Amino acid sequence: MKHNEIGPELICEVWEPKCGLHGFLVVDNTTLGPAGGGTRMAPDLVVEEIADLARGMTFKFAIMGLPRGGSKAGIVGNPRLPPEEKIELLHAFGRKIALLLRENEVSIGPDMGIDAGDVSEIYLGAGRKNPRSGLFQMVIEGDPAAFHFTGYGVATAATVAASAAGIPVEECRVIIEGFGQVGVGTARYLSRAGAKVVAISTLSGAIHDPQGLDVETLIHLRRKHGDACVLHYEKGKPLKSIDIYYLSAEVLIPGARPYVINAENAQRLNCRIVCPAANIAVTDLGQIELHRRGIVYVPDYIANAGGALASWVDFLGGNFEQGMSAVNRNIGAVCDRVIRRALELKTPAGIIAEQIVLQTLREAPQKRLSFEETQTKIRSLLGL
Repeated sequence: MKHNEIGPELICEVWEPKCGLHGFLVVDNTTLGPAGGGTRMAPDLVVEEIADLARGMTFKFAIMGLPRGGSKAGIVGNPRLPPEEKIELLHAFGRKIALLLRENEVSIGPDMGIDAGDVSEIYLGAGRKNPRSGLFQMVIEGDPAAFHFTGYGVATAATVAASAAGIPVEECRVIIEGFGQVGVGTARYLSRAGAKVVAISTLSGAIHDPQGLDVETLIHLRRKHGDACVLHYEKGKPLKSIDIYYLSAEVLIPGARPYVINAENAQRLNCRIVCPAANIAVTDLGQIELHRRGIVYVPDYIANAGGALASWVDFLGGNFEQGMSAVNRNIGAVCDRVIRRALELKTPAGIIAEQIVLQTLREAPQKRLSFEETQTKIRSLLGL
């Protein structure tokens, strides 16, 4: 957990013994405006993880130029609980953080283990209707729109980073850890751009085919079998999930839990670009080791900002096309600026991005924008 001049401003830990609720809400920084961030659910969550994720949201909004602060919420538990048990936890969590939600000091969205419907249940527990329009739950090409936005942003960032590094996207072999909501979108849009997805993993295992996996078939299998899709795919070589990190490829996309790449295993990667779909996927020392080895690292809060951008399109009543346009335009421009500057100065991209964020926070107006004022500014920034 990083305590410094940025934050955190608020760390809230809640319990409800009757239903077994244990949860966290961390507001990292509200210099630019009221805070926002996703809510995740996992059995091994700790407050340090939520605080680091909240810091990532501060950086995400700041680097994208949005007048928002960073926060993150988490519920300790199995996201695959029976529906009635999960809803009870969601309602209890909503009651515990109701004041912050009602006053618009914090806005929440979906994250790992929590979907858009779950977010509505949290708001219901807080005595408030979910302020989103429902865009993320629209079905596009057989999947909810949530399966498109963040993954499209990761694909955009990977394509831009490859171009900056002098690698045509058509020559990119791609490894994707986590073929879930974000991984599906990432695979879909990178393959359509001409890249070759050669390996994916889920909780059930991994598959590898150096000639390229059939992404559309895998997407269809995932709708039918979930994480077990890798067990029903008839081609490719089965692997342990951990083994995909070390396969030969141009682009590695870590997309599961935090800090999966560190200073030790970064020495054994066999890729040219690391472009995370997951939040805080690489440790600080891991980033330094990637830079030492000449591996381009796209800061996670740039690569996976698609969900945050599209969330505001959703909140402001925009449509799917406007959401995809906002993701492509903003992530593409920011990623290109940061990666090219990092390559020019021979400096880790994370350092360049952090300098931009800190300058943005330092130069923020002394009077913080209200929730209403942030909406007006964000509407303009996203072209809505």
